[in-house]
Amino acid sequence: MRLVPLQNETATRESNVTHKPKTSNSTPAVNRRTVIKGASGLTGYALFAGMPTATARQSGSIVFSHGVASGDPLQDRVILWTRTIPTDGNARNLSVRWEVALTDDFKTVVAQGESRCGPKTDYTVKVDASGLTSDTPYYYRFICEGTQSTTGTTRTLPASGKDPIALAVVSCSNYPQGFFHVYREIADRDLAAVLHLGDYIYEYPEGVYSNDGITGNHGRKVDPKGEVIALEDYRKRYALYRSDPDLQAVHAAHPFICVWDDHEIANDTWKTGAQNHNDGEGVFEERKQAALRAYHEWLPIRENAAGDQNTIYRSFELGDLATLIMLDTRLVGRDQPLTYGADLPLRTAAFRFEDGKTPVAVSGYDASEQSGAVTIRQIPVPFRVNGQQAEPIVDWQEIQSLDPKNLPNGITYLPDLARFKEEILPDDSRRMLGAKQEAWLADTLRTSKDAGKPWQILGQQVLTGKVGIPVIADEDIDADSTSFVTPRQIAEFRALAAMDLPLNLDAWDGYPAARNALFESLQKNSANPVLLAGDTHNAWAFDLTDETGRPVGVEFGTAGVSSPGMEEYLPVKPEVVKTAIMEKSPELKFLNSSHRGWLELLITRDDVTATFQFVSTVREADYVLEAPVSKTVKAGQHTLTG
Repeated sequence: MRLVPLQNETATRESNVTHKPKTSNSTPAVNRRTVIKGASGLTGYALFAGMPTATARQSGSIVFSHGVASGDPLQDRVILWTRTIPTDGNARNLSVRWEVALTDDFKTVVAQGESRCGPKTDYTVKVDASGLTSDTPYYYRFICEGTQSTTGTTRTLPASGKDPIALAVVSCSNYPQGFFHVYREIADRDLAAVLHLGDYIYEYPEGVYSNDGITGNHGRKVDPKGEVIALEDYRKRYALYRSDPDLQAVHAAHPFICVWDDHEIANDTWKTGAQNHNDGEGVFEERKQAALRAYHEWLPIRENAAGDQNTIYRSFELGDLATLIMLDTRLVGRDQPLTYGADLPLRTAAFRFEDGKTPVAVSGYDASEQSGAVTIRQIPVPFRVNGQQAEPIVDWQEIQSLDPKNLPNGITYLPDLARFKEEILPDDSRRMLGAKQEAWLADTLRTSKDAGKPWQILGQQVLTGKVGIPVIADEDIDADSTSFVTPRQIAEFRALAAMDLPLNLDAWDGYPAARNALFESLQKNSANPVLLAGDTHNAWAFDLTDETGRPVGVEFGTAGVSSPGMEEYLPVKPEVVKTAIMEKSPELKFLNSSHRGWLELLITRDDVTATFQFVSTVREADYVLEAPVSKTVKAGQHTLTG
């Protein structure tokens, strides 16, 4: 999701102090240096095309080019992942051995097997290691033709009696926008798993939605250079991201549980199209299937039992504390989102049409005037604007003389905001999840509640909480600052804000009827719902309420890993933005719109605490951790207490 186009940005806050991450004593530690050493000093940067170049060669016949990873842990199994390619440049299939052990010397191997990889899977290896014990840390590695991968650590989920359980929540990692310091920090923490809520990659071409300082001074340029459209494009882009040592480190340290958002395919995707896809880029369905194939190749996600890569929603049992429900609010059921640019209806006037006569404006619609030769129709009309006054032009001949694409000064067409708010936005035919996923969600919630689990945690992509459009005073706008929002857009925002319309129509705010259905299901079928979201690049906490104002649950939105937030969209101080948004958003209890970071979730039987963690900058190699902020919800209260 992008609110406005961003490119050629300047660096933000800097720090001269390098943070030294701590190593967890509770789980086997895998640090960045170990990961890089295990790849023989390679970052994989030379392997974007899927085959090694001269700079990628090492002793032996193969190279493990992109580290190791694990994901989708259950009580008795976990997905293991790596990528291994021949060093001679000749395409061939490879046999890869994998091992899981209780100790890092692999003297106690508890699971092992053989797998195959080759060009068909972009040389990625993915196995489902089963027969494991619940709530147990493990070491794992791969061996191919005498070469050994780096060692990774993972753990299975608890079956019962585990209290507390800790998770990290991340989203929105944009390689040419900044360093992955967030991944570096999470790698050294004691966690059951990392939830990635989407925008793992971005599809844009070189120079679009990137930062000049990061690409120019630090060399974080995209590959391929063009927009990512075909299968090989997506593969190269994943290879680029997975070459990052901090991303390799966090994958090697913790199992991931992932869902996609839009940029894994194209910006603002829905089930049959995307904002960032046009006819010149081919058939959208073909692009989507290529994207989903690369996603399943490069991420440690368990394949759907039916072999359907389009269906990604699934659930995980976190002992007897919670059910983690990962939703797809993007592809499987979402109808095309509305936009203020394309979907605002124009204000109209009623005209009487009669055969052989010039249409004449009438005071209103009168069905009694309809006949075979006479009709009354609502027609969009231009307005003559003078200051705050706007008068409709209802002379038919004058209307016909105007070119809508080249109107004179002082004449314009005006949107019918009231009709949009009252008729178009609340249309109950527009869905977010789709009927099949909605039914599955209700069943999963009910099963969890009936099992006595105190928490139902929904990991999904976009904000559920209601966010209004902020009203920013002229004196608070930095006119000298580089801005991606024009004065005209600010004026338009004020008109929308006056109608209490939502800020982001791509979020659940753009699907209020679907959100009402979600809230009804949560109230009926869950004990204590906690919703998680990514997408916005900013940090949020909400008390969610239904149409009557009754509490439904809480929502925590994580800051982005490196994608820019509102501090780079608006020429306004962050504290002013925060105040203005919170004034228009009664459910909102916390907002940080100026830092990148992640969310740590601590789950106990009695409460869930979300700690928002932030890094000082992603635009420089040196950074420090900012002061964290924690918010808590207690079982049975459905509102935040901290």
